[in-house]
Amino acid sequence: MLKLMKYELRKQAFSKLIILIVAMLGELIFFTGLILDHQNTMGLAIGLLSMFTMGAMFFIAFESIITYHNDLKQKQSYMLFLTPRSTYSIVGAKVISSGLQIILAGLGFALIFAVDGAALLARYSSIKEIRDLIRHFFSMQYNIDIDSKLVVLVILTLLISWISTITLAYFSITLSTTFLADKKGKGFISFLIFILLEFVIAKLTDLITGIPNLSRSEGDVLLLSIVFYAVMTAVTYLATAWMLDKKVSV
Repeated sequence: MLKLMKYELRKQAFSKLIILIVAMLGELIFFTGLILDHQNTMGLAIGLLSMFTMGAMFFIAFESIITYHNDLKQKQSYMLFLTPRSTYSIVGAKVISSGLQIILAGLGFALIFAVDGAALLARYSSIKEIRDLIRHFFSMQYNIDIDSKLVVLVILTLLISWISTITLAYFSITLSTTFLADKKGKGFISFLIFILLEFVIAKLTDLITGIPNLSRSEGDVLLLSIVFYAVMTAVTYLATAWMLDKKVSV
């Protein structure tokens, strides 16, 4: 599986290099503003980096889905599924590679903002006072204690939900090229199935995390969400590999 993962990562390496270069340019602008004490420049850099982070995370997930779609559509890529390897290994390599890219990108952007925040706090003591005031406000008004553990759980929840969406897209694409292969409008049907399942998963997440008998603390809710998204990822992965195993043969 490691060779398959290296193959998947190499196919999408160039776009990650571009993302890294753009992020570093944003950091260069930010620290230039910090050194020269240009607050407008720093604000612009943080704003652009925030928007770029969301766009980059979406692109990474979208690229993984498009790559999988092309692997099933293009004859040259399709040969991968005709090699003497288990479809579970092939799809597993794709899922793990996509997950690693999302997790590493998410951690990378989190590190960038952590470094920027630390740099701001080191230079401007007033920012630290504002941060403490905001934390106190949320604690008094909403009984929410913003701490590092909660931030980590939020990030993990977002990352695993992205991975769950990718495997769900894999499932829908595979459905259109296997059991729906002879149906008219198979692409549109599979897209509707994807939207419907995404909606159902979101509703189930709200239902599970809102069970009255369970603890309703923010940490517990996030942990339940992470477990549920992980289960959905495993289910859609197994279903995808099973469909390929039944419909694609040497």
